[in-house]
Amino acid sequence: MFRRLTLAISSLAALFILAGCINQIVVPEVLQQPLNGKVYTKSNIWYQNPAQINGLNYQTGRIIPFGTEVIPIEATDYRLVFKTKDGQQYTILFDPQLMLVPMRVYIKQILTLKPREFYTKGMKKEVIQTMLDGMLKRGMTKNQVILTCGLPAACRTPSLTNSTWIYYIDKNRTFRVVFRGQKVKAIVNINDEELR
Repeated sequence: MFRRLTLAISSLAALFILAGCINQIVVPEVLQQPLNGKVYTKSNIWYQNPAQINGLNYQTGRIIPFGTEVIPIEATDYRLVFKTKDGQQYTILFDPQLMLVPMRVYIKQILTLKPREFYTKGMKKEVIQTMLDGMLKRGMTKNQVILTCGLPAACRTPSLTNSTWIYYIDKNRTFRVVFRGQKVKAIVNINDEELR
């Protein structure tokens, strides 16, 4: 009986210790958000289920457009929770070993203090709408691709200086964006299907 009680107490203590080890991240500190400053999405964020968005930003489903104002709710080393002004809550599930960057870096990659107009200054309305719709076109710049699709996962595209960036459609399917210089030359789908 004493052994069972000791084992139960030890298990409970271990659970409390492990729960306390989850690193809480303060998003406003990471972004250095000024008092009353706003936070926006830095690129389109794709999702099928708002409660389980993959950190690899699978390019399928619905889109939270870049420049959308968001309110960070919670961040740990493994997830980021935020809501939009309409009250919809979203959770990005994050695997630091797969993403090859810590959550603090990832937060800076997908959230910003700058509004959409900062990133689209000088662009034609048609180009902006194409990007908001998640569509890639030949001739787009690398920055426009990042706004449209987000940064490519470092596990597949270790450097943004690469001439080919690889994006996930889902867990098993990818497509490639091929650049000549700073502009898209081709969008290659090796999955025998049409791209959006």
